[in-house]
Amino acid sequence: MNNQNIFTVSDLNNQIKNIIESGFSNILVEGEISQLTKHASGHMYFNIKDNSSTLGCVMFNYQNSLNNYNPQIGDKVKLSGKASLWVKGGAFKFHVNTISLSGEGDLWAKFEALKKKLLQEGLFDSSYKKEIPKYPKKIALITSLNGSVIKDIMDVVDRNSPYLKLVVRDCRMQGEEAVQDLVNALDDIHLSNLEIDTIIIARGGGSLEDLWCFNSEALAYKIFNSKIPIISAIGHETDTTISDLVADKRAGTPSIAAEIVAPSVTDCLQDVAYFQDKILEIIKNKIEKHFIELKSVNQRHGLHKAKYVLSNHKDRFLRIENSLSFSNLSKYTKLKKDKIGELYNIINTKIEYNLKAMRDKVNYLDNYSRSFNPKDVMKRGYSVIYNKDGKIVTKSENIRNKDELDIKLYNGKLKVEVLKSNKDKEK
Repeated sequence: MNNQNIFTVSDLNNQIKNIIESGFSNILVEGEISQLTKHASGHMYFNIKDNSSTLGCVMFNYQNSLNNYNPQIGDKVKLSGKASLWVKGGAFKFHVNTISLSGEGDLWAKFEALKKKLLQEGLFDSSYKKEIPKYPKKIALITSLNGSVIKDIMDVVDRNSPYLKLVVRDCRMQGEEAVQDLVNALDDIHLSNLEIDTIIIARGGGSLEDLWCFNSEALAYKIFNSKIPIISAIGHETDTTISDLVADKRAGTPSIAAEIVAPSVTDCLQDVAYFQDKILEIIKNKIEKHFIELKSVNQRHGLHKAKYVLSNHKDRFLRIENSLSFSNLSKYTKLKKDKIGELYNIINTKIEYNLKAMRDKVNYLDNYSRSFNPKDVMKRGYSVIYNKDGKIVTKSENIRNKDELDIKLYNGKLKVEVLKSNKDKEK
């Protein structure tokens, strides 16, 4: 017992410190912040814990080490650093080099940092957002062919707008390679010369990690610089990505995106009826205005009768009476009355003629405007023929035997095969 080595407190603490630091010099620790103190000196002291233990931590000059993250009590964090012992006080501490949110928390911090950067650069400004065409002819869909999104969108398009053509670009929608694939997909559509009116980028719901490719800065700039309007339909209504914020229109779900871009045939016909009513209202107002003008003309001329003229020119007629005989005066007065009667008849005739001409013009315009209703034209037996490329066929010389054609009728469509084509040229 007398030969046993006796340590001083300092010696023991120093040896323990060496053992701890040599064995735990560059490690990662994960836990939840339970206590937190930030000193004016720039040092930050805090504890992290798990279900059964607590670890004291210190981070020196933390203000220069944190990157877009402000630690708070309750945050689940990931620390890098080394374990050490304060020799003088005999206190065990974990010296932190870096600190970041773990799991989705870290991703969320990166999302907020990129969101702030792009907001300052103006990529979310409404003034840069392009208008979505109300009646598009052809749309492009960027999605995965293996998901349910494409079926949901096609169901809406087939139900609402069977006339609408849909071009699908198969694309990765998750993982590290998805960002470049999405960028390439947008480039492919712009270089395709397919005359696309609107692009939809769509995928179903998922976790923040699943949707992370849509929080890419490169993809954000590609969407912002697109010449074609873009609708972003990523995840569910509660999910928000950088792509949603940059796009010209954000849809809560892929089906809602299809509803936006594919107005129903019923809505289109209602719009036609609305504009027809507006045209008729303009014509009616024009006619009423002319009626008022004609009435005013009729009143002005109709009141100028002989006795009114005589009453206003009594003095003049008295002077004439002194120089003329009663007989001549009677003849002169009768002549003037006859002339006034002729003028009155001429004016009434012109008024009736103008009114008839206007009624005929209104009837013509009404019939002319009705003739533009495509449904009425097709109801009379007409149809529209499309080739396999979806283009309208106007000349038989463009058709060959065995070509497959689509015929649009008033009610329904037919798919036919050409047996024989008479290619007589127009004379």
